[in-house]
Amino acid sequence: MAIDVGPAGRLPRYYLNVSASNEVPGGARTGTRRRLLATTFVAGIASIALPATSACTAFAPATAPAIADAKIKGPITYVAMGASDAAGVGVEQPSRDGWVPVLGTLLPPATRVVNLGIPGIRLREAAIVETGPTIEAKPNLITIWLVVNDILGSVPLAAYRSDLDALLTRLKSETSAEIAIGNVPDSPDNSGYLGLPATQRRTVANQWNAAISEVVARHQLTLIDLWTKWPVREHPEYIGPDGLHPTVLGYRVLAETVRQALRDAKIV
Repeated sequence: MAIDVGPAGRLPRYYLNVSASNEVPGGARTGTRRRLLATTFVAGIASIALPATSACTAFAPATAPAIADAKIKGPITYVAMGASDAAGVGVEQPSRDGWVPVLGTLLPPATRVVNLGIPGIRLREAAIVETGPTIEAKPNLITIWLVVNDILGSVPLAAYRSDLDALLTRLKSETSAEIAIGNVPDSPDNSGYLGLPATQRRTVANQWNAAISEVVARHQLTLIDLWTKWPVREHPEYIGPDGLHPTVLGYRVLAETVRQALRDAKIV
């Protein structure tokens, strides 16, 4: 497996200083004060070749070969568009134990992984800073999990739906990749996930998941139904002490859940 971990021949990384006025460089917008790590991309992508055994395998199943009638034939170039979960926030060795690198080890051999996860980013911001590198990587597989920060930041659902529709339209137009989109997961009743009590949290999650499902179905793409398939509600140990980001085990089961969704859709 080859994992792309950063830019080569590009402009330096910079921090977007997000202010209460919502003004940030490049037209991205957000509603809270935070330091958002982003990258301006201008050329090539750097690859670091890692052995397939570099990821911890304590809880992971063996790599499964591609199914006979898989939509993707031949080597996979996989791009993960996401936020802090894609970046592996919450574990000591995110390049090993985050769900994206773990998923890379579960995909067929010779898979190339391009992880564009940026902590704190929202869908509209990701559409600005992650879409170009995604297209440039010439992927045949893309996953998108960009929703939790939008809920936490009180982004209007109508705006999110419009932004997701625009992002998927562009990716379908400018790549030939199979695209899979994650939704809002469930969580234990006593957790503070999404900063809401359990009843309100599930009402909000159902509203957002309905919107995501509608957009994904309209584009005839694959839904990664984390709400029903990633059993966080029954396994509080999947979420770390911050109440938001997964543990090593949580990330590993998340990777397995995504891999199964891709296989159920006969993508890999």
